[in-house]
Amino acid sequence: MAERNRKILLVSYYFPPLGMGGVGRPMGLFKYLPRFGCDVMVLTVKKVLYPEYDYSLLENLDTAKILRTGSHDPARLLYLLGIRRLRVTQEKGSRAGRRYFPDAKIGWKRYAIRKGCQLIENNKFDAVITTSPPISAHLIGLELKRKYGLPWVADFRDLWFSRPIEEVYANEKMIQMAQKLKEHITKQAYEVVAVNNDIKKYLGRGEVITNGADPEHIDIWRTANTQPDQKFTIGILGTINYLCPVEPLFEAMRLLNNNEIKIKREICVVHAGHYDANMMKGLLAKYRLHDRVQFKGYLPRKESIAALAGADMLYLGVGKFGGHNILPGRIFDYLISGKPILGVVPEHSDAAALINEYGRGKVVSDGDAKAIASYIKEFALVSTGSPELVARDYHSLYKYTTLAMAEKYGALLERILK
Repeated sequence: MAERNRKILLVSYYFPPLGMGGVGRPMGLFKYLPRFGCDVMVLTVKKVLYPEYDYSLLENLDTAKILRTGSHDPARLLYLLGIRRLRVTQEKGSRAGRRYFPDAKIGWKRYAIRKGCQLIENNKFDAVITTSPPISAHLIGLELKRKYGLPWVADFRDLWFSRPIEEVYANEKMIQMAQKLKEHITKQAYEVVAVNNDIKKYLGRGEVITNGADPEHIDIWRTANTQPDQKFTIGILGTINYLCPVEPLFEAMRLLNNNEIKIKREICVVHAGHYDANMMKGLLAKYRLHDRVQFKGYLPRKESIAALAGADMLYLGVGKFGGHNILPGRIFDYLISGKPILGVVPEHSDAAALINEYGRGKVVSDGDAKAIASYIKEFALVSTGSPELVARDYHSLYKYTTLAMAEKYGALLERILK
């Protein structure tokens, strides 16, 4: 614990009431860093066009310390024009052309720098943290460091976006510009923080501080109705897309539902989160699963967990791109759930290591449908009743929480601010 509270400015474009997975890390830092000697103020953007808002995330937060600015980025401008809904589509991993550099949020930069300067001059901050995506947030950190000389931590929640630089931009000139910018950010930042080892390796330096689940969610996972059910339910939390695919599970279900592997219970899926409707329509038709998959849609995070708390098993699909692995934040909610986890993830990824460490899960690294089906069969052979939860006390789950994440960040800040 620090002897005195350090004053920290956290710059994050994505922050509640914006919902979905990207806000969990900055919200966790804002919420829990004060327990470890840090007084945090957030600099973020005003309302923008975005898939989902979750106002419940603002409950019990000190909103007076959340400062919002305007922006000229497309999402902000479209919101001002009255467009409120952004359709979620299946993104592709191939290189895509971009009109903006380094990203479409560059229109926020001058607004955030202006407000950041005011905040620093009025509050005497000890350090600045910028978190990406968007990479534009780090441009704000670069400028605030140049002007005030404050220790600056560049926090990377993804590689560049969700892919390496080479897969993001449409031409070699932009790729070279981005590579130079990456080198500049990592050299100028006092410390670089990454959410997993692959990102740290990609950046060439830094400290790994993983994401976490809010400790308030532990009890929600354990309050589900556990009455016997003839169906065996597999829960999926969060967005389904090319980064977090579901097709390997559907292929395994086809084997199970066609009695190619004998089971006693009907296999069903419950999903809480976003998905591309056209993509999903094709998959359901391909594997004949229209009556086996229930879509709850996007729900506030606590409601999403409550909707999946009765599941017998949780599924996590993680794609692999260009030799780099991602670590979806949802895995930490899975790890505090106490439920069996089926992870179709790259073999040597951080996700695989966490599931293996958890001790009650299965890693299938090659999407082998028969291996997936066999693991499901181990539990679905039971005539009724859900598998027992992993019996663990809070202490053993603590390392998977945003409270533990904030503790590690607090220690890092204490070290660099001595």
